[in-house]
Amino acid sequence: MTTRRTARICTAFALASAVVLGGGVAAAADTYTRVFTGSGYSDWGFALDYARGQAYQKALADGFVYEQCVETGKVVLMFEAHVTWQCTREA
Repeated sequence: MTTRRTARICTAFALASAVVLGGGVAAAADTYTRVFTGSGYSDWGFALDYARGQAYQKALADGFVYEQCVETGKVVLMFEAHVTWQCTREA
């Protein structure tokens, strides 16, 4: 009798955890991700700062904040720089 009750309780817990975990996965999938690029040019070594600033301004215009973005690419040449930022937020 006790083993049958234990089996039912374990089954109920397994189903409940599957429902909870399944709901968490669906909520995590509701994200909005954009990629922004920035280019900067300077004779004085500020090209990378200008490129990051341009990408950041594009992200701000789309409603992202700095903490939601990560720099995924960077190319630095003699007088120019190019960056790629990926920003993600809850939809």
